[in-house]
Amino acid sequence: MPIQRSAVIILNEADEVALIRRDKQDVTYYVFPGGGLEEGATLEQTAIREAHEELGVDVELEGVAAIVRFNDLDNPYYWAKITGGVFGTGTGEEFEDTSSGYTPLWIKRSALKQLPVRPTSLVKELSEMTERFYDIRLEDI
Repeated sequence: MPIQRSAVIILNEADEVALIRRDKQDVTYYVFPGGGLEEGATLEQTAIREAHEELGVDVELEGVAAIVRFNDLDNPYYWAKITGGVFGTGTGEEFEDTSSGYTPLWIKRSALKQLPVRPTSLVKELSEMTERFYDIRLEDI
């Protein structure tokens, strides 16, 4: 059964986006820091927790950039800014298994379309944006 997820979009002053590179046995792709909703948590709490676990940073959410429909679920992607912590020091369970291939990194926004970043519908919007967007609805396959 699909699990509702939430994630963060973090941009730095160099116009780079915080992403997680996933290196699996036969494929490499990139995702926005985020994860599945846990019982008793809100989607906002989930996004904040996942940023800390996956990136090692504390964040403040600045609104919903997009709701991405995937597996018949509406998954929010929040604009976020780093308020503390050290990027790249995540300690989530993803890092316990070294074969899971989780690598936090910064990618130039202009390079997003050249990489296998998921969700692709959000990448298109981020690549073309001239200013922040809010509450757009997207669909991903």
